[in-house]
Amino acid sequence: MRLLAWGPLLLSFAGTAAAGQRPNVVFMMLDDLSAVELSSYATEEHPAGNETPLIDRLADEGLLFETCWATPLCKPTRCLLMSGKYGYRTGQFGNRLGNEDRSFSEEHELLPALMQEAGYRTGIAGKWHLPGSPEDDGWGWDEYALLGGYLNHYGPNLYWDGLWFSWEDAANVFPETGYIGKEAPRYPAMFWNACVVQNGKLLPSDMETYGPDLCHEFAMGFVERNKDEPFFLYYPTVLTHDPWFETPDPESPGQRIEPGMASQVSYVQRHIDELVVRLKELGLYENTVFFLTSDNATLRYGKGCVSEIGVRVPLLVFGGPVEGRGRTRALVDFADMLPTILEVAGIDSEEVDDLDGRSFKAALDGDAGFEGRPYIFSYLDAERTVRTPEFMMDGAGGIWKCSPSGNPQDHELLPEKEQVKALRSELLSLIEDYELPDPSDFPHRTFKVKDVSAAPGIHKATKHYLNLGDDWMDIPERREP
Repeated sequence: MRLLAWGPLLLSFAGTAAAGQRPNVVFMMLDDLSAVELSSYATEEHPAGNETPLIDRLADEGLLFETCWATPLCKPTRCLLMSGKYGYRTGQFGNRLGNEDRSFSEEHELLPALMQEAGYRTGIAGKWHLPGSPEDDGWGWDEYALLGGYLNHYGPNLYWDGLWFSWEDAANVFPETGYIGKEAPRYPAMFWNACVVQNGKLLPSDMETYGPDLCHEFAMGFVERNKDEPFFLYYPTVLTHDPWFETPDPESPGQRIEPGMASQVSYVQRHIDELVVRLKELGLYENTVFFLTSDNATLRYGKGCVSEIGVRVPLLVFGGPVEGRGRTRALVDFADMLPTILEVAGIDSEEVDDLDGRSFKAALDGDAGFEGRPYIFSYLDAERTVRTPEFMMDGAGGIWKCSPSGNPQDHELLPEKEQVKALRSELLSLIEDYELPDPSDFPHRTFKVKDVSAAPGIHKATKHYLNLGDDWMDIPERREP
């Protein structure tokens, strides 16, 4: 692997880092949270789902991307982040439409392994939801603390005697015993009485143990244990994934705050703030680049939709090397994360084969001329969506004129006319090399590949959510587990 020269690469970082010292990287990813949940993404026309002053302050201190695309669901976003490659290259098209027979970590050069090879200490805390196990060859994790509920292909036979759940009714937990990853469709609890596996061993847990706190304690400890060498911390917290159970009450130990989405957003804000404070106390913040984002849209407001409302997530980058950069309308998607992080770390991303993303490090450096990508792309199973600065095609082939606000509520659905047909053809030409999944490769799943150029429609789920207007914030389910 070729490391880039430190001087030219880190010119804008030179005032905050010791000479020759590579920056630390923290990548914290929230779970199921749309950009519009955060008040830093509110507009004059549309309020946000929550008041998030701690996150807003970090946005003001760093750089906020108004349009960042993930994928509509958890697993394909994580695979895209780790590989820098869209699903057509990895076979990972969705939560269930993923080819588990292939060795993901052996067939692809993955982000933690690349960072580890370059001399970084690597750690992961929170939710796995990736192919294989963190201990498989090729991953490159030095340390981990992961929720057992997502280690479905975990190697060691760890026996869990505590609360379990089923995705058919995730809010209904029940006592059970069994081996983690071998009791489908049962999964160890994620929140209260949570199952957390740290470096191959189960952590103690009882009815007062809150899983996100265990993972957070690991993340806080990881940066302290590795304060004397460069580190890469990947922190995919399970907050704010459903079920939206009660959270601990930070002001009253032993008490809990009422369930709902708002409680989880408030609680994860505290985790973010505590980690930032810890970095500052250790004297690391001025040499740390901190990415804060989410894996897909909020449940019941876009999650699973193959259109902007399902894939637009927040992206804030802050820390000493990225100070006072403001906001940008440059388009980025999750394929861009790997090459950007590599370049921040001084690693030549051009040495990695078949990357689909492009580095946006120039934006972090404060390059006013950075324009981003000409288009961004996302997918789920056999549906695809693509967007340029002006137009977006949803997963059913509907064409939308994109609003400068970035909020999908302001996008305009264009009627089907000859000009719109030409726009669709242009958008499809951008992704013509991205092969659709072949049903014969996934015999466990029945799905159809639709030719949206021949029979375009309108993505029904997208239209449903947009018809809610700002009432989406008041649906009763947001106040329930």
